[in-house]
Amino acid sequence: MKFIHNLVVIDLKNDQGDILLANGINGLLDVVHRKERAIIEKWMQEDEILPVGEEEKRLYELLEKRQYLLSREEEDKIKNQIIDQLKESSQQKKPDLAWFVLTYRCNFHCPYCYENTVKSEKTMTMEMIDKVFEITPGLKYIGFFGGEPFLPENRGLVEYIFHKAPKAEYYAITNGFYLDEYMDLLRSVRFSNIQITLDGTEKNHNETRFQVKGQPTYGKILSGIQKCLSAEIPVTIRMNLSSGNFEDLLREKNMIESTEWGKKVEFEIQPLFQCGKDEGNVLYEKLMEQDMKGTSGANRILKKMLPLSDFLYKGTPLRPIIRACDPEGIMRFYDPYGDIYNCILAVGQKTKAVGTYFPEYRLKEKSFLTRDITKIKECRTCKNALFCGGGCPNGLPDDRDVYSPNCINFYNEIQNRIPDIYRMKQKGGKNA
Repeated sequence: MKFIHNLVVIDLKNDQGDILLANGINGLLDVVHRKERAIIEKWMQEDEILPVGEEEKRLYELLEKRQYLLSREEEDKIKNQIIDQLKESSQQKKPDLAWFVLTYRCNFHCPYCYENTVKSEKTMTMEMIDKVFEITPGLKYIGFFGGEPFLPENRGLVEYIFHKAPKAEYYAITNGFYLDEYMDLLRSVRFSNIQITLDGTEKNHNETRFQVKGQPTYGKILSGIQKCLSAEIPVTIRMNLSSGNFEDLLREKNMIESTEWGKKVEFEIQPLFQCGKDEGNVLYEKLMEQDMKGTSGANRILKKMLPLSDFLYKGTPLRPIIRACDPEGIMRFYDPYGDIYNCILAVGQKTKAVGTYFPEYRLKEKSFLTRDITKIKECRTCKNALFCGGGCPNGLPDDRDVYSPNCINFYNEIQNRIPDIYRMKQKGGKNA
């Protein structure tokens, strides 16, 4: 008997010399200490494991029981069954959340915005809105995105959508500047969440989130947030994090939470996408340290980790995946150029569109939607595949085949994020 191929071994980089065994076909995880680690590393070099002595026999039996030791035939059979089940489940999912990207225009000029290079001349028409409802009949969940969806000139389009789906559950991602002007409309339907960005205290916020001509925005946004909450519209405050504003964001977050209205707010603190891997790892570690202190206001971004980190950090059941992001199957963004996207980070990048809806509805044969580990040659034999799902396709360069793997985030996870989580759990006296 040999170790299974789909075994991920993670060095936890602690003083005890621990490693983490992650079983890619049944989702079991085990921390192995220095003494057993030495035996396992020896066995990994052997073609056939032959335990010697009672101690090795006990370890062998435990590994066999938890399916770390299997014949290749049995392992392949189990893995193929998992993949078949996941593909069947994925095929049963239907898009149920339509995001209307009414325009790419925005009244802000944030220096870090990834949409700064996106063409912005067009605005959705009522005919385009009708087409979205035609191809997704009975829509129950609707979102607004941009650019800035709640520009004054978009009011008629928003009202038209509300009229077409008065009983839908609504969401919005907005800079929050025109919330007051839209409040009467927003109150007329059921909003489950509106996400609004504040980049820290007033001074810092106004340095990164200003109007096109440089005017400040903090006061008007804060007023809009309070009016939403008074209207019982749930609000998530997003904060864009960098090395230079961590303490400032915490001050603003604490200030908001100290108010009566602020107790109703949820926070999403996210390192800027422009942060490099090393800076991002440091920032995530800081966020986890704050979260483990038990501060109020759970950070939603810590609910969006990759599966292994998610399990170690929060105890979320570890399930195999065949694609990196589950919403790829249920979420669609419809933009003013007639293109369809399935990922918020892809919106506006035409090469990453999954199809068109206007003037005709057509999905690409090869896109983010059809991509999974069975379509990616390198993933078919990769031991990490059922943990990473092929990696985020949005991170692939435009000239790369969409059926290419993107391993960067997964390797960063096992080399940095997981050891960090384990050390913090040990330090905090919590079981990893």
